Order: sequence, then structure tokens, then C-alpha cells
Amino acid sequence: MGHVQQEIDEVIGQVRRPEMADQARMPYTNAVIHEMQRFSDIVPVNIPHMTSHDIEVQGFLIPKGMTLLTNLSSVLKDETVWEKPFRFHPEHVLDAQGHFLKLEAFMPFSAVGGGAHLNSRGNGVDSGSKL
Repeated sequence: MGHVQQEIDEVIGQVRRPEMADQARMPYTNAVIHEMQRFSDIVPVNIPHMTSHDIEVQGFLIPKGMTLLTNLSSVLKDETVWEKPFRFHPEHVLDAQGHFLKLEAFMPFSAVGGGAHLNSRGNGVDSGSKL
């Protein structure tokens, strides 16, 4: 039996439907889902974001109001971040004890949604919904 099926059987069983609360007790299944998203790279470019103020990134000035697009392919296949970037490897998002990890590299500009968000450097960026 596969590891995902075993985890589903142990946590949910055969008599009830899955619930959102089950997710926290299913780290390997969660890791497989995240690794499928990373590896398949179905959306290679993120939604547009707009800078909320002038910022400097690696010596380059990015003025307020500039529309930014993130190349997710470069992040999701970055050899400095992922142990095996070109292989399907659910362990990318599991720690040594098998607990699910929320990796910053998986979300370049934070969660999608309205309002201001911070990128990995703490710079203010507005979501694409404000464009």
C-alpha cells in the first residue's frame, strides 16, 4: 500500500469524509500535494503585484506603482533551495521527523489575496487585485 493511502486510512478511515482538520495529521499527504504543485509548475508566472512604495532590491530601485511578475519556475526549480529540484521528492517539504514544513521558497510573495503583503525581504507589495 502506498504511503499516502496508508496515511488516509489511518487518519480518516473508510467510514467518514475528510475534514480540513485532518490536514494537520496528514503531513506526508500534504507534502505530496505541495510537491505535485512545485514539480508540475502549472502556473509558471505568479499573479501581478504592484509596489506600494519605492523599494531597493539588490541595488536596483523599483519605484512605487511598478507592476511586478514573479517567475515561479525559477523559484520552484532553484538548485540552492531544493535538494532534488528536477525530481518528484515529497521529502522537500518534510523535516527529519516527517513533519510538514512551510517553506518560504514555496510562496515568493506570500499568500494570494487582497491588500498589502510582504515579500521575503519584508518589502511592501500590493496584490494583483489592486491593479
